[in-house]
Amino acid sequence: MRRRSFLLGLGALAGAGALAACSNEAPAGAPPAGAPPAPPTTTTTAPPAYEGEAAQVALGAAVSALAGELLGQAASGAGQGRYGAVPGAVAAYLSGAAAQHVAHAEAWNRLLTVAGRPAVDGAPLSVEPALRERLDAARAPVDLLGLAADLTGTVAATVTAITGRVTEASAVALAAGVGPVAAMHGATADFLLGRPPSAPGDPTAGALGPDALTV
Repeated sequence: MRRRSFLLGLGALAGAGALAACSNEAPAGAPPAGAPPAPPTTTTTAPPAYEGEAAQVALGAAVSALAGELLGQAASGAGQGRYGAVPGAVAAYLSGAAAQHVAHAEAWNRLLTVAGRPAVDGAPLSVEPALRERLDAARAPVDLLGLAADLTGTVAATVTAITGRVTEASAVALAAGVGPVAAMHGATADFLLGRPPSAPGDPTAGALGPDALTV
């Protein structure tokens, strides 16, 4: 009787093992002969949004927008007393220059949209974080004017360089109008800082190129 129970137990274990084996999926075998190989996995980089002369126009829009945004924030902070006692002439300069740069950015973007290109959103430039850090670190009117002088100098040099890089009449005309205004802003900031007037030896020194765009 005990031997019979033992054999029955072995049979039950064997059956359970067979069921467990049947419930598992069989390992995948080799692909059938003649089957095409799996396509390789590749990563593609999206092409830049702006190329050729469109990249030059986009650069003008971005650098003007950056100046308009940072100078506008400086003017707003000055009105809130964030930088101590800011003379009225400095506050008026910051707000007036900011408004003109914003208008310039809008004009550059109109050229893009008329040509069927997307308008530049904000100031997608590699130099933007460092300039924003300078504004965040500003504590006095002299800090704001130093930033304004450097920033508008970059705008003037960049737009002057763009003038020689584009051939479309509307882009040439806009660059030729924007460049002197940006240079005037830089000269005004220097005057308010008490610096002697001077003419740059190379009006395109420090200009940004399309590689500064991050779009």
